[in-house]
Amino acid sequence: MSTNHWDAVIFDYGGVLCYAPTAKDVTAYAEGSGLEEAKFFKLYLETRDYYGRAATGYAAHWHRVANASGISISEDAVKQFIEKESDLWTQPNADTLALARDIKQAGGKIAILSNMTFELLAILHAKFDWLDEFDVRVWSCELGCAKPDETIYRSCLTALGCEPSRALFFDDRPRNVEGARRLGMEAQVFESAVQARAIVANGIGLR
Repeated sequence: MSTNHWDAVIFDYGGVLCYAPTAKDVTAYAEGSGLEEAKFFKLYLETRDYYGRAATGYAAHWHRVANASGISISEDAVKQFIEKESDLWTQPNADTLALARDIKQAGGKIAILSNMTFELLAILHAKFDWLDEFDVRVWSCELGCAKPDETIYRSCLTALGCEPSRALFFDDRPRNVEGARRLGMEAQVFESAVQARAIVANGIGLR
């Protein structure tokens, strides 16, 4: 058995490997929607919850939520909403990515475990070659379930060949961290790459 505390470190994508949108970013997104701000945020919050569950048919869901709210939006508008939203989630955190590479260089395995729509995943594959550097990549849209469902954590651990107690997981959402802990994983709410590196350094021999 390794003398390290962990054999694998698992990273969430949004808010960990990439920066989360700022309040200013989202406000600009709302202003460019052509809808009243209150109406836009009602739609946005409901679609973000659906996004978090990562079910299929994200564009269709935008239409369903809009129709239920008595708001008429065109196919082109929904397409633009999704494209602009995707842009908000494609700003890599270079410091977290450097940490992941250092872990791999030190002999640890690295994985991505993310709630993700097919729409955004296609954009990520087109933009980021570095995704392939991770030993395992588990996307909720492909698996058909999302964090904090136990199944998605188990799938990632199985792919890594790692016992729960030998894995460290970072996520920016407390409920997803709690889901990992219930399974016996070491899990931390991600605050910054500096914080994550300090935690990892205590359990994996980074140079």
